[in-house]
Amino acid sequence: MVIRALVNRCARITWLGVVTVLCVGSFFGLAGGALARPFDTIDDRRDARLMLGGYDPISYYRQARPTLGRPEIRVELDGVVYRFASEAARTEFQRDPARWLPAFGGHCAYGMVHALPIHARADIFEILDGRLYLFASERSRAWFLMERELNLQLASRWWRDEVAGSIVVLQRAFRTVVPVPNRRDPEDLERDYRDRLHTGRL
Repeated sequence: MVIRALVNRCARITWLGVVTVLCVGSFFGLAGGALARPFDTIDDRRDARLMLGGYDPISYYRQARPTLGRPEIRVELDGVVYRFASEAARTEFQRDPARWLPAFGGHCAYGMVHALPIHARADIFEILDGRLYLFASERSRAWFLMERELNLQLASRWWRDEVAGSIVVLQRAFRTVVPVPNRRDPEDLERDYRDRLHTGRL
């Protein structure tokens, strides 16, 4: 009990320190765009908050792999920019944007299982029930799909209840110091994955 209390106290002190540093940094403009709404974007000089690494969101559904959009064919929505490979794709997007938006602001879907807004690779993805999910790595995609329904529920819950209205750097720091109750050790996950693969349960 004493050790647990000491660990909890250290975690609270560390978290307070992180918040203080980030707040001071944001006051002086050091945190930049990272303190904006929780979208996973890049800055390619033409667009400061570019979604999907510049890939056309429509192409994920129409082709086996995403296609890069053209800088001049773009739509700005909720403060971020989407690019399209053609005018037809942009028109289709504008008719019903919600249909094409990536889940969890474009962050790694497996990171969201742990309430962690982690940068995802635009070329590692899965379309599940008509929704685009991105992942930080092939392994994070494999772990997510290993328990697909449970992970979809957890990720959706954490996004809705905690991450969607957060400041990315603060949220990431908080859940790194104070993991969610459903957190699983990576070594345990890998053993589970290999066991399921070996026994044909994937």
